[in-house]
Amino acid sequence: MKILFLLSCLILSNTSIATASSESYYANIYADQLIKKFDQQLANGKAFNNSSELYKRIQLTRELIEHNDYDLKKYDPTSLLRVSNFENYDRVQQLVETQLITSTVDTLIENSLNVYPSASRAGNITGNTFPENTWSLTFDDGPHKTITSKVLNNLISYGQQASFFVLAKKAIAHPTAVQSILDYGMELALHSYSHANLSKASAETIDYEIFNSKHIVENSFNTPLFLFRLPFGAGVRNPYIRQRIADAGMVHVFWNVDTLDWKDKNPESIFNRVLLQMNNSPKNSGIILFHDIHPQTVIASKMVMEYLYSNKLKVCTVGEVVKYINNSFQACIKPKKDSI
Repeated sequence: MKILFLLSCLILSNTSIATASSESYYANIYADQLIKKFDQQLANGKAFNNSSELYKRIQLTRELIEHNDYDLKKYDPTSLLRVSNFENYDRVQQLVETQLITSTVDTLIENSLNVYPSASRAGNITGNTFPENTWSLTFDDGPHKTITSKVLNNLISYGQQASFFVLAKKAIAHPTAVQSILDYGMELALHSYSHANLSKASAETIDYEIFNSKHIVENSFNTPLFLFRLPFGAGVRNPYIRQRIADAGMVHVFWNVDTLDWKDKNPESIFNRVLLQMNNSPKNSGIILFHDIHPQTVIASKMVMEYLYSNKLKVCTVGEVVKYINNSFQACIKPKKDSI
């Protein structure tokens, strides 16, 4: 049966998959190729750059896949995917390139002095100004009814804390998972209501995804939310969106290590990708991006936790590091010389 399944995947053509979801199918292939190039650059010692055209293409391709509700679990391993219609493949590339042209690809700068709700650089943190040898584990797109609990159990076993950027829609659907995040002493943060690309949304939608989702989560779980992460990181350079995040009393959180676990199903290659980015970071510090909705993430994140633990690296929530940057003593970080 397994052999027949593999053979059926190998002979997939434009008349089968491409007819049903052509854009997503070829975007899936394109994403594999982009990630391979991304990994090659990391192996050559190039540091993660959230403003590079290559990384922007990866994010845009992910959005294209998700927009069409393409089931990434349907085809595993991804090496079975083949280009059977080059016209459709070229069209997907053109869609990404067109969006890239209209996107801003400038340098994202953060303030190393203070962090607070603001549309300026002070209202965004990427991890590049983290204290030396200090890392934050962050998990997006959850909670998941079973995977989140597995991640939590691993964190507890290593005595580490993490920041969970939840979707309000899923938080309401899985309240027990959210309560476990809080009960285990983890940090609860917001990732919008439905994972919409706010850079393409109306003002009404932007407010709903930011303000209403914050209101829903805070009131449902009786906990204040201070950190927000835009879906796909899209809109972080948009003054209006950033101002609305600040108006909601939140700071935006980017990242400087991307696991790409939303696409890569191999925990080992995810782990290796993380290590390359960590080793290429200026101060061996920053924010690691995971997604607690994928089975491979449970294994890969545990491998990263083990690495952090074995190498005696500091692991703090993003909120703890923000407080430290704002000159507040935090037990997980060596206090500053001028701290009392």
